[in-house]
Amino acid sequence: MAVEAAFKDLMRLAAQICTTPIAQIHWRKRDGSWLRVQPNNSAEPIFAPDIGFCLCTIEQSGLFIVPDTLQDPRFSHHPLVVNPPAIRFYAGVPLRTADGYLWGTLCIMDDQPRSLTDPQKDGLEIIARQAIALLESGVKDPELQHSEQQFVPQIQQSNGDKNITSRLLETLLPQTFNLMAIVRSSDQGFLYVNPSCCEALGYTEAEFSHLSWGNILHPDCGEDCWQLPQLLISKQTLENVELILLTKEGDRLFCQGKIFCHWQDGNPCSICVILQDITAQKKAEAKYRQIFENATQGLFQATLSGGYTTVNLALAKIYGYDSPQQFLASVSNGAELYVNPDHWADCIKKLTVEGRICCEAEVKRRDGKKIWIEETFELLCDLHNHPIGVEGFVDDITSRKQAETTLQTTRDQLQAVLDAVPGTVSLISSNFRYLGANRHLAATYNLPPEEFVGREVGFRESKFGQFVREFFANQTEEASIEIDTKVNDAFHSDMVIAKKWQGNEAAVFVGIDITERKRAEAALQAELMEAADYVQSLLPIPAIEPVRIDSRFIPSQQLGGDCFDYYWLDDDHLAIYLLDVSGHGSRAALLSVSVLNFLRSRFLPNTNFYEPNQVLNALNQAFQMDRQRNMYFTIWYGVYNRSTRSLLYSCAGHPPAMLITKNPENLVEVKQLSTSGCIPIGMFPQAKYINDSCQIEPASNLYIFSDGIYEIPLPNGEIWQLDNFIQVLADYTEKNQCSLENILQAVRSLNFDDAFNDDVSLLHFAFD
Repeated sequence: MAVEAAFKDLMRLAAQICTTPIAQIHWRKRDGSWLRVQPNNSAEPIFAPDIGFCLCTIEQSGLFIVPDTLQDPRFSHHPLVVNPPAIRFYAGVPLRTADGYLWGTLCIMDDQPRSLTDPQKDGLEIIARQAIALLESGVKDPELQHSEQQFVPQIQQSNGDKNITSRLLETLLPQTFNLMAIVRSSDQGFLYVNPSCCEALGYTEAEFSHLSWGNILHPDCGEDCWQLPQLLISKQTLENVELILLTKEGDRLFCQGKIFCHWQDGNPCSICVILQDITAQKKAEAKYRQIFENATQGLFQATLSGGYTTVNLALAKIYGYDSPQQFLASVSNGAELYVNPDHWADCIKKLTVEGRICCEAEVKRRDGKKIWIEETFELLCDLHNHPIGVEGFVDDITSRKQAETTLQTTRDQLQAVLDAVPGTVSLISSNFRYLGANRHLAATYNLPPEEFVGREVGFRESKFGQFVREFFANQTEEASIEIDTKVNDAFHSDMVIAKKWQGNEAAVFVGIDITERKRAEAALQAELMEAADYVQSLLPIPAIEPVRIDSRFIPSQQLGGDCFDYYWLDDDHLAIYLLDVSGHGSRAALLSVSVLNFLRSRFLPNTNFYEPNQVLNALNQAFQMDRQRNMYFTIWYGVYNRSTRSLLYSCAGHPPAMLITKNPENLVEVKQLSTSGCIPIGMFPQAKYINDSCQIEPASNLYIFSDGIYEIPLPNGEIWQLDNFIQVLADYTEKNQCSLENILQAVRSLNFDDAFNDDVSLLHFAFD
């Protein structure tokens, strides 16, 4: 037990020196377990080393190192590598005495690829020598004596043949995942097969005793595989040989490994076969090969000097060849394909530094035609991370490059056109950045044109940036907006017109300078406001006695043609009218004021102003539209007799007046006051207007208005109608809240804009 404790100390020292989590001496104890020590003494399960690692170690005279098991074809598919404990690094030293006696191996392992420093290598070999010294000095120890018997037993054949293998193999062979077999050189019969070999091929150990080497070889195996005894007698050892074995069920089993001949007394007596099942790897390679050959992207492998080793059909087609074989036979060096002869060397130089690069290049096809490709290079390295070649993929981007060239030409031409436009022009991408600007726009903001390129929209004016974002967000192909700015302390105004270009990828924005027009409009608006104030000054003021009269005149954004008046013809007769001239502007206002003056001065010859129809007939003769620049007007005219409480009225194309009363049951009654044949004044000289009359009950309300009060666009796209306005009048009458302010507030709540689209005139007569 003292010797075992010393071994444990040596293993712990090896793990500490080499900073690995696992250290083992492959030497068996009485209970069949393997000695294993970890620096942190964690309680992980102990696993037996595999013969694949052991055989490679005991074949060495000194230290054996595998820096990365996944990069070593001997171990990349090993169960202890691809499965837990996932060994990635291995280093081992054979424990061999001076007289050549082999006791086992000392090894360290890690789950990460790595290397050893020279002091670590020296330390591991020193520890191995100490372990051999312990073994040589401890042969009398019962533990070691038992270990020797378990570790190196004799294998005797039943027919009395001589010892055919070492005692070491007898212990390790049954435990390996590799396929192990020993074949007689005389008749190629099987002397020994391990359990992994039986399981993989589907035969029992007893069935193998009746088989020979040729029985498990697949017909597709090469001729050399059938002549192994002859080959081995002359060559001694076959390294990394690949075989196709035949299972009992007739399936293929792809294997790779080592085959060597065992000699005794100078004669070949048996053949040792150590194979690894690579069927899964072969299937993966076949799948990869299929993907490689059928890929639409050009794939290749080449040496660092430019010699292609593998190409697929797609790459051959890119360069104008019919097959990969034709390409490889015709292209001796990849550098000759490039228009720039230094391109390959430059790429390799850059690749050795970066490991992966992507670039564009102009190349020559088989027919001499030049095309553009985009290629990606990746560096290939050996197990020691030394560069050995390159691999990558290639795309033909000729069409894209041609499109880019065409686009650049188009952009140059467009820039010339843009600079020729007298207004400001900018080209903006859908990600809200400037692609270009003409010289007029640049000069406006004292910037060179190139300063605009790449800038995010809105660096000039936030209102413009918002307009651009909203324009790209909707499906509209064209849009416009007026933008007022202050540049260099001067007022500036543009009408910006936008039109999408290249689908929704970009848009052109043209700015037309409307600064002078805006100034003129502002001056005109001021004049119109003065005119509106003048019209308003002509309108009558509210009255209380003997009839309560209230009125409102709300001009639209443009001066219109609404006008109204009420005055007493005598002590008993009240004249009432409201007119609305077609159109807007000063001409409409002037016509309405002219009519107002005519009626106030009663300057209509042979007209009885107590008779509404005579007034309308006279107006129709005096204001024919062919003499009024094609303008006409509507009018409601009435005369109220307070003695008889009667109302005589006539209408010329105007909305009806509303007489609203409450009956004895306190129910609201609405009567529309209009006359038939309501043709606007000025349209037809022969038009004749008639009178109608009604009685005015006590507590009645008369409303006269223009159509601007109810022709209001609603959010759903419909227009508010006269019936809706009548209902508002009725509702407020029922509530006894029929003031003009209440009615106007209700109407304004429906309006989108701050101002009405048309003039609004509203008269209210309250009769006691």
